[in-house]
Amino acid sequence: MKVWQLSYPHNLQHVTAPDLKLSENKVKVKITKALLTESDVAVYSGNVKVKSPFIPGRFAIGQVTEAEEDSFIHKSERVYLAGTTEDECAPDGLNIAGETTDGFYRDFVLAGVDDVYPLPNSVSDEAAFLIDAIAQAEHVIDEMNIEVGQHILVVGGGLYGNILSQILIYHRAVHILADNNAERLARAKRSGIYYTFPNDDTLKSRILEVTGGKLADGAIYLAFANRSEPSVMFPLVKRDAHVAFCSMTNKPLHVNLEYALKNNITIKGITESREFISTAINLLANKAVNFSEFTFRSYREEELPELMQKYSTLYESNSYLPEQFDIIKFIF
Repeated sequence: MKVWQLSYPHNLQHVTAPDLKLSENKVKVKITKALLTESDVAVYSGNVKVKSPFIPGRFAIGQVTEAEEDSFIHKSERVYLAGTTEDECAPDGLNIAGETTDGFYRDFVLAGVDDVYPLPNSVSDEAAFLIDAIAQAEHVIDEMNIEVGQHILVVGGGLYGNILSQILIYHRAVHILADNNAERLARAKRSGIYYTFPNDDTLKSRILEVTGGKLADGAIYLAFANRSEPSVMFPLVKRDAHVAFCSMTNKPLHVNLEYALKNNITIKGITESREFISTAINLLANKAVNFSEFTFRSYREEELPELMQKYSTLYESNSYLPEQFDIIKFIF
């Protein structure tokens, strides 16, 4: 089979690897499409250290080509592949595709039957790449015990912040989305997210207006492409509130906890949400998320090295990556 192998930073090559043989409790999946993410660019750039040779690729969908006769996953099913899987031998008990273990930029993978999720016809290939963002949103709501009517501040208006705000609306919480990027806020408005404010000195007064003179009941900081001060949330939430910090990867965050300690704030850290994938698929199937304002671009797999290098240059110059879904197509 063919794989995209990273021999060292900035050196991604298409090479031949041994064919995979079906084993117990596994299914063989032909990768059809994979997503290019910030974490993949960080690996390619050498910012996230991996043991070479290595195969990047955090998120993918594919088609089952082989399965055991008694498996509940069937041949020819279109499936979403979990980017994070359990592994008792791993230091933290988890494997992260494209970061701590080989990822999905290749022709075929062997996946555990519990790590592939059949996709209903009502969920398009493009929509499937929103699953991680929706699963994370559900994880946040579960961890923070968010209830109907609570006012929840979301700091970071990128794609994940947009999805999180929509899921908060779905659960009948009152979202407040803050960002210092006017384009993100405008896209959020077009997506049906109505409380969108600049993340500046006026934010506290805006929150007080929305809540009727109270601080937020909780807050979430999304670390993806977010350069605002993480500690900004603490003075904006009530005493005993929950605050979550979310990241797609183990991104370092420097947070001043002085205000949090004084006000007995509970802090959560969330980097993976595999337990909520099925819920996310159901929400997509039920049209709970509006993604009409998102940009999806398709690329042939031979364009992957050029695209990686382009984004790596932006990443290393501390510039924002394009906020779009870059989908790499793997041809049968």
